[in-house]
Amino acid sequence: IVFIIFDCCYFLSAVIMEVTSAEDLPLVVKKRPDSVVFNIPELRDDVNRQWETRFNDLLNECGCASGRSFILYALPGLVLAFIYLVNFTDLGRYWSLGLFAGGVAVAGVAGKITGLLQRNRRLRKLLLDFSAATGQPVPQA
Repeated sequence: IVFIIFDCCYFLSAVIMEVTSAEDLPLVVKKRPDSVVFNIPELRDDVNRQWETRFNDLLNECGCASGRSFILYALPGLVLAFIYLVNFTDLGRYWSLGLFAGGVAVAGVAGKITGLLQRNRRLRKLLLDFSAATGQPVPQA
């Protein structure tokens, strides 16, 4: 029981990673902390805060907006399919409603996965942008 409580508390705590050099940035991509704090001595404080904000904005993306968009785009087709199934097949309302709900769930999951993949791609691109803007080489993640 103690392990379960500790395990649940672990997920409730925020993981913050401090970035002190360009070599730390690939770890941000690999470890996916909840947030990062930039303290790179070669950069001014305002530049550190700017990069911190850009990285934290990407790290906070969970794919939900993309999932919501996928559901909204799929909804007209799912509604038409639901109407067709109810009126022109022998499935009945409950089976049709179940298939409709399943279609919404599949669209949401597909959107979430797509959103997470896009976030990962943008995070890797941000490493290249950091290297280009600051002139500091960043090891590839």
